[in-house]
Amino acid sequence: MKNLGLFFMIILPFFCFGQVNESFLDGNFINNPFWTGTTSNFTVNNALQLQSKAIATSTSFLFTASESFEDAVWECWVKITYSTSSSNYASIYIASDKNDIATGCNGYYVQIGGTNDEVSLFVQEGTKKTKIIDGTDKRTDGSTVELRIKVTRDLLGNFCLYSKMATESEFVTEGTVQNNAVKQSLYFGLLFSNTSTTGSAYYFDNIVVTGSKAIDKEAPEWTNLNLELPNKLVLGFSEMMDFSEGAYAVNHETGSPTSQIISSDKKSITLTFGSNFETGKIYKLEISGLKDLAGNTLLETQRTIGIPEPIGLDDLVFNEVMFENPTNSLEYIEIFNRSDKLLDVSGLIFTTRKTDGSLNTGNKIPPQTLLIPNGYLALSSDADSIRKYHHCPAESNILSTSWSTLNNEASTLVLTNSAKDTIYDELTYNVKWHHALVKNPKGVALERINPELPTQSAESWHSAASDVYYGTPGYQNSQYREIDSEANVEKLVWIEPEAFSPDNDGIDDVCFIKYKTDSNGYIANALILNASGVKIYHLATNILLSSEGFLVWDGKTDSGKNVNVGIYVLYFEMFNPENSNRRQQKLPIVVSSR
Repeated sequence: MKNLGLFFMIILPFFCFGQVNESFLDGNFINNPFWTGTTSNFTVNNALQLQSKAIATSTSFLFTASESFEDAVWECWVKITYSTSSSNYASIYIASDKNDIATGCNGYYVQIGGTNDEVSLFVQEGTKKTKIIDGTDKRTDGSTVELRIKVTRDLLGNFCLYSKMATESEFVTEGTVQNNAVKQSLYFGLLFSNTSTTGSAYYFDNIVVTGSKAIDKEAPEWTNLNLELPNKLVLGFSEMMDFSEGAYAVNHETGSPTSQIISSDKKSITLTFGSNFETGKIYKLEISGLKDLAGNTLLETQRTIGIPEPIGLDDLVFNEVMFENPTNSLEYIEIFNRSDKLLDVSGLIFTTRKTDGSLNTGNKIPPQTLLIPNGYLALSSDADSIRKYHHCPAESNILSTSWSTLNNEASTLVLTNSAKDTIYDELTYNVKWHHALVKNPKGVALERINPELPTQSAESWHSAASDVYYGTPGYQNSQYREIDSEANVEKLVWIEPEAFSPDNDGIDDVCFIKYKTDSNGYIANALILNASGVKIYHLATNILLSSEGFLVWDGKTDSGKNVNVGIYVLYFEMFNPENSNRRQQKLPIVVSSR
């Protein structure tokens, strides 16, 4: 076994960068390669094996540099001379982004032993550890266990975990899994957990790691922006950054920073400006030239920030609620800042009332959540799912948070402070508030028509329109309407352009039928007729309209054929079942050949 290790130790360095071959033949773990960690709890014994030497209960680890991650193979010999348990086990960190995991890391590790006496593979994200390959129970049962561990990973993130006991001639497959939660590796590590009597019971040897460095193709994320009084901004990012070509500018004549301090982990930067930030102003920070260490450009280039002001009782209101989620999406609520202040809503709680009137535990709004004046914030258990299902625009503001299922019929929503002694808004919704033609309310949100209307009134709320997939989380409601009496609607329906040429040349290829209603609740039907009054295309049937929007005709008939050049007629009918209003309009549409 030692001879094989010596062969790899001589040969591998010539063609492997960032890979590992370690048999401790030099009698230490200081050189070739260099290990760091809880070094006082490890030693190289007379058999030239790495052995634990903890004198008290501990969790001890050593790490060495290793970037092997794609088409990779990790092998290690392990021996434990004590019965494994929840307090006595060993771990092999095949990949980690840190060499000090006392406060967590992002990586993968094999655990030998534990409660079920097994060999299993875990993914670790921060301090969260998730078993992804559940090895055979009792595999490591016994007073002494000696085995060799082997893990493989291909380019697609398919892992295979093997183990081979000292009495076995072939590796046994513990399981396979595909997992891409972690994207790269910087370190390989060894760990043991011992009680006061097992400090010297762990042995490691003949470590061979091969594979390629992961190619980082993903753009970095701008994770946070904090304002530190009187004149500093702190920017945080999802990974180590190259700040060498970064440029920063703030409006309100603040300009560029006078100094910059980059953190030791290269994941954040502190900018100091020549003038102090002022209350009541919303500052926009624009940045350029930032890349991660792999050269991927930061896509998000601007954010707003300011000095938060105290939240008043009338500043925040519920603005939308999806209380019975669609089949392929989730519930959400939306709050709106109707003040002219920047508000820090971090830690506020949205909850429901029990039947006795007391409040349930509820859910907290995530830390570092600022809400700009007239800003929207939607909250759900999975922001990305909500965004994708409702095809939300880029400016929509949606955050993931913990969630408690809402009642599908009626409930009382409460927005309160963390102490639950101040209530900012309270809404008792009811499924009966939906539009009369919404026969199945599943997947249809209730939208507030205007934030200034009273919360607890059915007249203030309306079913979301069909053309926004029945919900507008994180941006202006489809049923939003100005309540100023002077905001009269002059046009109900109009066509842009009045003549179009559906010849796929990129110029006026489609006709937009635009509308703007004078009240909520309209249902529309729209037909395209030829010059003889014969229907050739059914554009819309009983659709619930937004306050304003558009339909599109691409010049095709119901049979899918292109129409001939000529004059056609749009017949547009909308009616409101709630007040019996009915509007009808006929407009000419010219199909030309340019």
